[in-house]
Amino acid sequence: MKTTRYTDKAVVEHWLQLFNRKTGSTYTVTNYPDKDSSKKNIDAICCDADGNTLAIEHTLIEPFEGEKADRDRFLRTLGTLEDHPTLLQPGYMLFVSQPVGSIPTGIQWDEVPQELLKQLPSILPTLPEGNRFVVIQHPNWKLDLCIGKSRINPDDVGKFFTARNYPGDPGYKLVLRALEDKIPKLAASKADKKILLLEKDSIAGTIEDQFRQLPNTPEIQALLSSINEIWSVITAVLASEDKIFTSQIWPTINYEVCSLDIRTGKYLDI
Repeated sequence: MKTTRYTDKAVVEHWLQLFNRKTGSTYTVTNYPDKDSSKKNIDAICCDADGNTLAIEHTLIEPFEGEKADRDRFLRTLGTLEDHPTLLQPGYMLFVSQPVGSIPTGIQWDEVPQELLKQLPSILPTLPEGNRFVVIQHPNWKLDLCIGKSRINPDDVGKFFTARNYPGDPGYKLVLRALEDKIPKLAASKADKKILLLEKDSIAGTIEDQFRQLPNTPEIQALLSSINEIWSVITAVLASEDKIFTSQIWPTINYEVCSLDIRTGKYLDI
């Protein structure tokens, strides 16, 4: 379970390494204009060995509306119990997930893991293999869990993974909001090439699918035509495995994803 993420500056720098490997470029960051938070500046200005300049603006795209707030609640409740020793079942892997929005405002968040630790140790051994729905009832709230149980090596101490149920396709509005917010200041920058990075730090959903749903309106086309390229940046395992992924999504959607292992420098076209 990923509980931390790289800073925006680090994401830009690691993506630039990957972009250089994919395109044979030699760009390095020469300035971070957005260090002055009182001004609407872009994230980075880069320059290559021939003196060509590149402007980069970066933004995080949530996999669904309100994902950040819901993730914070998950990480303070069910997420705290990943591989908790009292929940491990020898010889079994348990994958336990809760729906998005399970933790409403007004309840004591620390009550949730405490109650789970009271009830689950007696429930888990009784569950057969496969997926089952389990309701955890508390006087002030209830929590619907989906629990998947599968057999692994009998000598294994067991695994207890936690997650949230992906609520489905969020449509194009989150991407459109990012374009309207980020492209104008990127377009106003002075550089030979201007690239917008749309980051996704979760496994669920794809930015390419959200982008493809954008309406073909004159307003959106005018926004897009004021910059040169848009790339997706996938950082879901950057913190845990030191790997970053990217693909171009405008002016053409390129499903040829490539990756870079930040630790080893290994580059891979997928």
